[in-house]
Amino acid sequence: MLESASTGIEAQVFSSLTSALNHLSTDAVVDLALVDFAMPGVSGLEALDAIAARRPGLPVAFLSGLDDPLLAAEALNRGAQGWLSKSMAAEALSNALRILLSGERFVPVDLLLRQHSTVLTLREQQVAELLARGLTDKEIAAHLSVQVGTVKVHVKSLLRKFGTANRTQFALRYRGA
Repeated sequence: MLESASTGIEAQVFSSLTSALNHLSTDAVVDLALVDFAMPGVSGLEALDAIAARRPGLPVAFLSGLDDPLLAAEALNRGAQGWLSKSMAAEALSNALRILLSGERFVPVDLLLRQHSTVLTLREQQVAELLARGLTDKEIAAHLSVQVGTVKVHVKSLLRKFGTANRTQFALRYRGA
């Protein structure tokens, strides 16, 4: 898309994180790493860490079909320069890349607006971590010294905020799988 749209942006595509990391081990000039957040075999956050270790200071942005404000926020908090949606129109994607290449951060506005509806309370964050590890409501309650009913309320809220139908879907989305 970038080459056919005459954007002036030169792109090099790699089929795996390993091949991209090998390229980053060379003296090749790279201005931005645009990474698919849901690559096979590696999470986006693991890729972010690996790229930062291989080429410190290289801006990394994610291109993802997972328009999840919590995943985007986590990526940005961990050092990502931006988050682009695979559903963006070609011109919007080109403009977003120009913004990123100029050194600015970029996140689609609609994703930011949705983030405010998915902000987690401290207790929800605690429950989310334990839920993502596969603990039962009873185990979570014991771990946090709260009633099982309280955990159930938090679990229901987390499933709603993450747009998931069950605990397994929640754990996968929360962990960024």
